[in-house]
Amino acid sequence: MSERKLKKREITLTKELAGRLKTEHPQFKIFANKCPSRGSRVKEKWNEVFHEQCPPLQPEMDIIIVEPPNPQILPSRPKLRAIEIKLFEKTDGRINQSFYKGIEQALALLQWGFDNVALWQLFGETVSESELRDYGCKTWNYIHGTLQLPIDFTPIKLIGTDIEQMQFRPIQADWRNNLTPLELLKIDDPSFHITYTHPNPLVNTRLMEERFAFKTQIGGKIVYTPGVERLLKEVATLRQFLFE
Repeated sequence: MSERKLKKREITLTKELAGRLKTEHPQFKIFANKCPSRGSRVKEKWNEVFHEQCPPLQPEMDIIIVEPPNPQILPSRPKLRAIEIKLFEKTDGRINQSFYKGIEQALALLQWGFDNVALWQLFGETVSESELRDYGCKTWNYIHGTLQLPIDFTPIKLIGTDIEQMQFRPIQADWRNNLTPLELLKIDDPSFHITYTHPNPLVNTRLMEERFAFKTQIGGKIVYTPGVERLLKEVATLRQFLFE
């Protein structure tokens, strides 16, 4: 499959997947294939805040989920989630992309101030169980074992060819051990819940203070270096734009 056809199919599957999620979670606002960085408003906002030209930003966001405030979780405010989608198909008997495909785009989404960012890798029906296990273990260990990136990761098996009847089956396994069996869940099942275990440190005050802040000798004020302060201001600006 050519890269152009693969991308077109990836967009189609992303829209279908977003529709399924919207049906299962009607309390959430769910959007697919949005490109806020291409509009003039974000460039105008950036110039207003920083008095400079807006740098290149993430070109497209595959799935955006806006969750209403939960009074049981403090601070009680809306949550912004983003999901980067990457499709893996077999061409000439081999999977067409490397296991780390999509990680770069997922990292770029952190700059927009989403509370959580996830990478969902979709695997075509012809991908074998051993290949799924191999890719899942490599990706999980690369993201969480080697680099310890704040990105949630879920591989999904596609079953069927007709888009409306296709099954999206999240794969559950112990990705630290490539000998464990794989369990295929159902994304349309009411008992299946999307979980987030890796918060975006750029919008998490506790994490940022633990990693990058220091206290002044006089007064004990929590401060950041100018570079970190600038980064946090950029993230806050883009996050606020998403809420507008």
